[in-house]
Amino acid sequence: MSKKRSFHHESLQEPDQISGILSALIEGFEKGSIKLDDGSGKIKLKPEGLLNLDLLASKESGLNRLCIKISWRDQCTKKNADNTPSLKISGS
Repeated sequence: MSKKRSFHHESLQEPDQISGILSALIEGFEKGSIKLDDGSGKIKLKPEGLLNLDLLASKESGLNRLCIKISWRDQCTKKNADNTPSLKISGS
């Protein structure tokens, strides 16, 4: 089992800066490698296969929120799961 690694960054950005960050993420998805580094932490992700997309938008009392969550399983983990025996049921 691999150890858990995470990266968290929070900052105030102008809309054009956010656009640049999203463009860099798009490029990373297209190339199959996303590297995140803010000086205090870093992580490298390799998106592949089918990815789960979860979008949430809300407005309440002047606070607007857009959450984008993308998740996937590493292919090696998926291949290991495929090695498990399939369930067979017989009525006789």
